[in-house]
Amino acid sequence: MRDPNREPPVIRIGLLGARGRMGSQVSRLLVEEFPSRATLAAAIDQGQPPSTLLECDAVIDFSSPTAMAALAREALERSGPLPVFAVGSTGWRIDEKRAIEELAARTPVLLSSNFSVGVLALLELLKEAGPLLSRLGYKPVIVERHHAHKKDAPSGTALALQRVISPQGPGNVPIHSVRAGEVIGDHEAAFYGTADVLSFSHHAQDRSIFARGALQASLWLHANRATLAERRKLIGMSDYFHHLKESTHV
Repeated sequence: MRDPNREPPVIRIGLLGARGRMGSQVSRLLVEEFPSRATLAAAIDQGQPPSTLLECDAVIDFSSPTAMAALAREALERSGPLPVFAVGSTGWRIDEKRAIEELAARTPVLLSSNFSVGVLALLELLKEAGPLLSRLGYKPVIVERHHAHKKDAPSGTALALQRVISPQGPGNVPIHSVRAGEVIGDHEAAFYGTADVLSFSHHAQDRSIFARGALQASLWLHANRATLAERRKLIGMSDYFHHLKESTHV
């Protein structure tokens, strides 16, 4: 049993996509908010050999599916223990997704398009509200806005909203994607009635919310790796959110 009075160990974090927008946020937060719990042990960017990441306790990925899939394949060639992984890349091809699914059979891998706890709360609310509003005759529409540099559309978060609102037929919920300026990430699920509209939205005001969520999820993965490894499949942020609901310790 874990001693609540004992300080948790400082874990070694490996960062894939270190020079990107999100990678820079993770590096900053490690110094400013997590110095007693985690340290940056390896920071790898495009074109650099990623093998040093596999010597860390946990790897956070904010690079690309191609880079993360290559790291997963290298990890699968190793016979020893592997780090846990928090993967934030989006826009996966089938072969790339298969590589991290195989990795998840060896070590805990959390895959998420959005590490914001606020977005998790929004998804939880829509699990309840979506079916109710549908029965009342409201028609859902999703609008998501991101910066002009984002490559995939619709966003992974918009697709998650779509699945939550209509689990049996997510394609029946239209998604409108906007790519403009430097918008960090806005998501709105609006339900249109005959003479009124109900809307649920999340507006990211700072990228640190995603980096903070990835770090917190990584600490959780590492602390619970023995139990989570038994699942032998990809873990979602919904699993972490369930932990948050059941515990006061983040």
